[in-house]
Amino acid sequence: MKKITEERFGLVMIVAALLVIILIAGQFLVHRQKIRDKAVRVEGRNVVNLLTNLSYEQLVPVQRQNSILDLLNNRQIDSDFAYAAVVGTSGQPLAVSVSGASMIPPADLKNEKTLWATEHEFQIQPDQRTVLEFRAPILSQGELAGYIRVGYFKPSLELQELPFIAQLALPIFLLVPLTYILLRRELKPIKEANKEINKVMQRQHITKAVDSSDNFQDFMQNFKIFVSEIDRRFSEIDNKNLKTKATTLALTYNHQRIESALQSLPDAVLVMDETGKATFANSKLLRLIGRSLNAILGAKPEEWCDDEQVSKLLAKYYNNQSRLRRWDSVDFKPPQNPETLLSVSAYPLFTPKDTETIFGTLVVFHDKTQEILAKSARDQFIGSVAHELKSPLNVIHMSAEALLDENNISNDERINTVNIINDEVERLSSLITNLLNITMIEAGNMALDYQRVKIFDFLQDTLASVARGGSVDETHFDVQLSNNLSTIEIDKNLFRIALNNLLTNAIKYNKPNGKVTLLADETDDLLTIKISDTGIGIDDHDQKYIFEKFYRSENDNVRQKQGNGLGLALVKEIIELHGGKISLQSALGEGSTFTITLKKTSSLLKAS
Repeated sequence: MKKITEERFGLVMIVAALLVIILIAGQFLVHRQKIRDKAVRVEGRNVVNLLTNLSYEQLVPVQRQNSILDLLNNRQIDSDFAYAAVVGTSGQPLAVSVSGASMIPPADLKNEKTLWATEHEFQIQPDQRTVLEFRAPILSQGELAGYIRVGYFKPSLELQELPFIAQLALPIFLLVPLTYILLRRELKPIKEANKEINKVMQRQHITKAVDSSDNFQDFMQNFKIFVSEIDRRFSEIDNKNLKTKATTLALTYNHQRIESALQSLPDAVLVMDETGKATFANSKLLRLIGRSLNAILGAKPEEWCDDEQVSKLLAKYYNNQSRLRRWDSVDFKPPQNPETLLSVSAYPLFTPKDTETIFGTLVVFHDKTQEILAKSARDQFIGSVAHELKSPLNVIHMSAEALLDENNISNDERINTVNIINDEVERLSSLITNLLNITMIEAGNMALDYQRVKIFDFLQDTLASVARGGSVDETHFDVQLSNNLSTIEIDKNLFRIALNNLLTNAIKYNKPNGKVTLLADETDDLLTIKISDTGIGIDDHDQKYIFEKFYRSENDNVRQKQGNGLGLALVKEIIELHGGKISLQSALGEGSTFTITLKKTSSLLKAS
């Protein structure tokens, strides 16, 4: 069966090669005929045009002279030339030259009316060959004298080209066995593949189309079944992979959620596996210890931690069964940031189903710096408050003891002592009020009670109230206010406290016969209030801390005056609570100017 199939295939290739050779030969002969036909037509037109340029006398010879037509016939190399003739207007021949035994076919020239060259086809006797005749008129002295007729045999198939075609067909025919050998060589791997496919199909119990055959069609049928089975198996694998991918995505999603939660924690976090190698570190840890993520992941603590105490602490939580259920902590300062104090706490991680098995350690790095600073500030605040309360209480206590000794105190001394007690009580009341206001503002419990206030009247009333409440006999006031100042929305009571503190300080720390200036100006968006004095002034160092709680300058002129260091701190809190800003311009011995800037838009004030 195999041998018959191969012989049949070889015979088909031979027949196909012969058909190709015949087709090529036919196309070649037809193409050659078309080329010769075109050449004959071009030559015929050229010859007729050449002869029409000659005179009638040159075309028609004198008796016994060779005509130009004979010369044309003798010079023809192409075997397709048939005849050339000069005829009269009635068709009678005047000069004739014929190739071989050819005859000039008769032509009816009586109806020839054109004066242009024309082409005609005739059947010439005796071999019935087709002639292409090219005809043109001859003029003599402007009159029609006759016609030129030049004929060429119409080209036929060139059988003399058959030897060349045979030479061309030989290599084509010789390609058949070479192609057959090459095909067998190329089909050999397919046969081997067919054998392997049959083995695989047999092992996998796949039903074959044909049990065993070297026929290419049978192979393709088995191959199609084989590919279909592979596709089905791949589909099953894809379904399993899809389920695996879904499970992986779910695990990845949960893992990312855990990492996101660890990243969002306020503390730095590190996770180690049971061998002590880091498997996760959030970005806060990288900033605290100054290490890159690549330097930490996959490394043990001693490889990335420079602090010996931290390394020893974390070393207890891997390869050590005695510390699995305990957590411990240690404090250290990173060498990259020695001002930061970190608390490192390690927590063993147990599997959910087995609390005896540890699979890692959670390490939390907590920054205690702000807590320590807050505790220090709280202690300092308490100390400052205690000091500020102790001084007036001591004065009140001593004054009260003096009043109890009625026999040794005069009436004037008694009145003076009562006045001292009254002043100290007012001092305590002012201190406690300022403390309460600052505490409420900082805690966010101070709700502003906005009211529409005409700023001109408000500033005038505040200044008059301050002037009535203190010793201002030696102080001069310069009020620069316009009656056209706008109406704005502020918390009237709080803002009055701020202005009172600024005006009171301007009077308290002024020089004798000094001047206090109150100025207000506005633009389309802003209101500016300036309070200036000609007092002792504030040096550059004190200006940095002037708005901090309980801060008082070491200047002797300042220390001579009573104060608790809360007034300007409260002013700043109130102004900023209204969405405004306060600034200071001062020089020691040249007075001070406090400038308040507020936005006039009420909605912005409320939003702030």
